[in-house]
Amino acid sequence: MRNIRPIKVYLACTGVGIISRGIETFARECFDGLKGTEGLHIELFKGAGPEKPYEHRLWNIPRNSYVANFLGKCIRRNSYVVEQLSSFLPFVAHIRKGKPDIIFYSDSNLGYQLYWWRRQIGVPYKLLFSNGGPCGPPFSRTDHVHQVAPFYRDISLKAGESESKHSLVPYGINVPDGLPLYDQQARYQIREKLGLPANRQIVLSVGWISAIHKRMDYTVKEIASLPEPRPYLVMLGHIDENSQEIIDLARNQLGENGFTARSVPYEQVREYYKTADLFTLASLQEGFGRVYLEALIHGLPCVVNDHPVMRYVLKEQGTFADLSQPGSMAQAIANILRQPQSPELMIQRREYVRERFSWKSLAPAYMQMFHDCLAQQTQSC
Repeated sequence: MRNIRPIKVYLACTGVGIISRGIETFARECFDGLKGTEGLHIELFKGAGPEKPYEHRLWNIPRNSYVANFLGKCIRRNSYVVEQLSSFLPFVAHIRKGKPDIIFYSDSNLGYQLYWWRRQIGVPYKLLFSNGGPCGPPFSRTDHVHQVAPFYRDISLKAGESESKHSLVPYGINVPDGLPLYDQQARYQIREKLGLPANRQIVLSVGWISAIHKRMDYTVKEIASLPEPRPYLVMLGHIDENSQEIIDLARNQLGENGFTARSVPYEQVREYYKTADLFTLASLQEGFGRVYLEALIHGLPCVVNDHPVMRYVLKEQGTFADLSQPGSMAQAIANILRQPQSPELMIQRREYVRERFSWKSLAPAYMQMFHDCLAQQTQSC
């Protein structure tokens, strides 16, 4: 019987190892989750970290370096673009040597270069853009589009995009074996290790600590509006020049002993999920929102804005409110925290994620997307 060659996919994301946003975390977990899938040969191309089997470190000028910031100003672009452009030629060398069938990417600047120079590179790869950002149509400089939520897929189809060019497959996530942690004594021990109060309810929000998009200022004000003894607020995420105004606001409205704002490595975030009583995020819309799944994995109730993407991800596991309105988040949080934690509900939330979003559950859909991408007509310049 004739052997069928596995589909060779190069998964490129230079931010892996440099920063932990949604697309970087997705790329890391996508590679780990899909490697070993029958009929698939997948390799990861990252910006930093050790070289491992089928994991390659691409030379680049990291976005968080002085050089990238300087060059970005010179070309009137940001340091993130510099990182992408600097990784292009090193990636080309790998492409010419390995001849992948598909290049799977989320960073549009790198994708545009792979589109414009495909003929000169001399390898007939297909381009598969993962639209987790998200971007809007037209998608004229890629061959196939990975849509992670129906809301953005439908926008593209209504704009005249071909249905065959778009595959709806949600982000996957690693779901640990076993049960979420609901033993109070164990949770208190973790709180003590992290320097968090043992005798207060904790509300956790994970995202860029800024008023932009994640709207952490709204979260601070909503927590501050709750009567004493109000819950303790933990904000985890990227901290930059936009973050100080949020920290100052929290210090003014919640007091020094009413909150913490930290930036911690991604692998440490799960410890904070284990200690929290509730998760919330004030962003009015998301490309997908993997943090919601992270919260559910640890059994946490989630208070989120009432938006089609959040409805798609959370379904009956979410508490939805109009977070554009003052008081909406506070009321939803108060209603939930009045109820005792239920181990049964915590287990139900984790199993919901396992059934819908684990890599084992989603691997067939990703394989179908790769096949659909190969069947798509190549977009030419």
